[in-house]
Amino acid sequence: MATRRLIHSVRGYSKTACRAIKLTEMAQPATSTGPMYNTQRGGPRHNKSTSKSNTEMPIKCLSTAAVNQRQDRTLEELVFDPKGELCNNNSNAARDNAEFERAINQLNSLQSNEATLLHSVNNPKKNPKLDTLKYLERSGLTMDTLQKLSFIHVSGSKGKGSTCALTESLLRHHGAHTGFYTSPHLVATNERIRVDGQPMSKAKFAKTFWKVFNRLKESQGVEQDMPAYFKFVTILAFHVFVEEQVDVALLEVGIGGEYDCTNVVPNVSTVGIVSLGLEHTDLLGKTLGEIAWQKAGIIKPGSHVFTNVDQPECLEVICQRAQEKKATLHVVPPTREYFRSEIGAKLWDTFNEIIHLNGALAIQLASDWLSRTAGPLHHDYNLDEVKLEPKMLLGLQNAHWPGRCQLVEYKGLRLHLDGAHTVESMTVCTEWFVKNIKHNSCPKILIFNRTRGTEYRPLLTLLIRCCDFDMVCFTPNVAFPETTVPSQLMVRISMQNQLLRAKDFATQWTEVCKKENKPDRGQVFDSVTEVFQAIRERYDRNSGQQLEVLVTGSIHLLGATISALSFMEESRT
Repeated sequence: MATRRLIHSVRGYSKTACRAIKLTEMAQPATSTGPMYNTQRGGPRHNKSTSKSNTEMPIKCLSTAAVNQRQDRTLEELVFDPKGELCNNNSNAARDNAEFERAINQLNSLQSNEATLLHSVNNPKKNPKLDTLKYLERSGLTMDTLQKLSFIHVSGSKGKGSTCALTESLLRHHGAHTGFYTSPHLVATNERIRVDGQPMSKAKFAKTFWKVFNRLKESQGVEQDMPAYFKFVTILAFHVFVEEQVDVALLEVGIGGEYDCTNVVPNVSTVGIVSLGLEHTDLLGKTLGEIAWQKAGIIKPGSHVFTNVDQPECLEVICQRAQEKKATLHVVPPTREYFRSEIGAKLWDTFNEIIHLNGALAIQLASDWLSRTAGPLHHDYNLDEVKLEPKMLLGLQNAHWPGRCQLVEYKGLRLHLDGAHTVESMTVCTEWFVKNIKHNSCPKILIFNRTRGTEYRPLLTLLIRCCDFDMVCFTPNVAFPETTVPSQLMVRISMQNQLLRAKDFATQWTEVCKKENKPDRGQVFDSVTEVFQAIRERYDRNSGQQLEVLVTGSIHLLGATISALSFMEESRT
């Protein structure tokens, strides 16, 4: 009965909030002196001695994923820095990259293969959280020190990374000095740890890596008593955030929540749970209810929990777990409710699907943290009122999360990049792709792979139904068939197993094509480089014809695509 009352109350929260819609006027004050930027930290920073107007920034409707092609910029720059705001004039880049690769080579030695990883997760004698605490202490970081940091913890099946990225941008535009830990990475591991919205430099990553690695190595009780890859990088992130003295750190769960090694953080008053779906069923459970139980495991006693989950069976489990921890649960309204005014309606179409889906959750997570924090960052935001403040709008407009519903124009290619790997996320991805190619007669090409799981036929069905692709390419998540560069290696899954999966995808594609009465144009390639070589052989890049290329199914595949195309262009020039 109590659970039913709680579900009713959180549903009523959305209805109540939607009655008080207001969009604040967005005109800049005449006395505004423009944005304050710290050139080392790369974002608007809070300054206690300045007025609030100093942190105002000119409004730019730049949150659409498409970016204009610029001949003098690399693909990596277009993906990670579409507006060209970052300065990249490091004269020691070659040396820093060599040191970084040396650190990644050592980090890869901590990576377990897939079978070992599955065994360790399902081992009832092994407690991942206690294990993490042990290594954390051995690395020189105590729980008392970690307690001094403030965290916003986010779990879910799809969208937790983008929700963290949006929330981080919102807080940064309020002057907060932010940390952000996410996974996986696109191209390089240093992307996983961010300060003020920017990945930590390769030089700093390598320096911090060896400091933590050597401490753990020297304190081993027995041989090979070292944390695995993800656990090590998580501990590394905590060291960075402590050293940087961030005001708040956004923490994305790795897998699940209850037993995830990120779930050791003590000081979490604001929690987010994004949309849920069937994923990692071999690890998290076979039903949505079981998966919801795992995801809700990050709820802390007395915390405020925000969710956009709408399945009744999931919501009921989340409610129960919130009750157990005496936490307050809120179901957030749809993001569109923040844009019901005339001005808001015009702005709505400038935002991409990521903001449409998770913007409201990010706004409420940021608002809650700002309302509960003390000191100069405190803001009295009323969460019962759907009101879009100017700084929240700026935070949404200037947020960027690469590889998620991102369109990049590069050398005659319109690259549609999205790491969708669940039915729910692939539905969003295919709808976004169809909207982008509407009334377009250019050739359509699909590049697909999926790292884990066996339930991929529904994903292939969605892709087959979205359009008639002229080329369909299945490939492992590797840029090159043979590479010795540590950051390009897929240690967890052997090349042989990846190729077997790619061939299985092609077989399943053929069967679904027959069922859907669609032409079968599926092909298997050994690497992403070979995919684009075949594309260039078939379509002349000098013809002036653009190619619509959808790359999806795995974040790792997107990274391999960026690396492959960058290498091909460097070789050509």
